[in-house]
Amino acid sequence: MSNLFISVERLDTWSAEGRATLEGDRMTLTELGRSFAMKPAVHFLRAVGQNHDPNDLIGRVKSKQSLEAMGADQMESSVIYKDTAYDVIDGFIGEPLPP
Repeated sequence: MSNLFISVERLDTWSAEGRATLEGDRMTLTELGRSFAMKPAVHFLRAVGQNHDPNDLIGRVKSKQSLEAMGADQMESSVIYKDTAYDVIDGFIGEPLPP
């Protein structure tokens, strides 16, 4: 199983429905019995006010640690990288843990 991106909204919904449990940085999908190590991340949706993406980030997922290393700044649902503002979805990268 590969890594997956889970938005904060989806994780909240799954938790409320009993489909997922969260303990520290570990999420378990209850129906599958699979666990994931969770790292804070964002999913890049669009470059604000531009017809193109000069940094090739649209559609990509970056961990918060990667954003810091890139020198990008996040404020709520936006990330500024170099001279470009992006709309992003806040969430987590889930890395599968051994069964």
